[in-house]
Amino acid sequence: MTENNFIETTELEGVLIIERPVYEDARGFFRETFRKGELENAFGQKVDFVQANHSRSSKDSLRGIHIAPWHKLVTCTSGQVQQVVVDTRPGSPTFGKHISITMGEDNWRSVFIPEGCGNAFLVLSDIADYTYLTTDHWAPGKEKEVHFADSDVGIIWQTETPIVSDKDKHNPTLREVYPEKF
Repeated sequence: MTENNFIETTELEGVLIIERPVYEDARGFFRETFRKGELENAFGQKVDFVQANHSRSSKDSLRGIHIAPWHKLVTCTSGQVQQVVVDTRPGSPTFGKHISITMGEDNWRSVFIPEGCGNAFLVLSDIADYTYLTTDHWAPGKEKEVHFADSDVGIIWQTETPIVSDKDKHNPTLREVYPEKF
């Protein structure tokens, strides 16, 4: 954790887990998802989000692995997901490694994903709402993809029966996307 105890570093440089306090009472709860200055301090550079996205998915839906040329701040705002980040930055000493955590209503974590890292999530609850902020606008062709079941990445997904889009079913392997790394 950093000195403010709200941001945890991970073994993947720049990938940060944010877990800010939750204030609950009889009406419900309030929490801050992130604070810009804290995030920039922990990450070591300026971060300007320009787009917000929201998806809703049903149990066992698996989305990813999507590699974006922009930073993302992802949050599960209802339900629970298995959040996976894969280091797909060719110059990184942890290239090909991944982290996997649960996030959602039981812990209210958010994850900051630096540009060039792969993002994927699996819905563990009946329904999950997943939101993310990005530092660039999405457009076709900007992202790369890696197959969710790539043995070189070795993710242990928390389901035997993932529901995957046709597009993600046909994503290339890490070796196919980055042959120079193998």
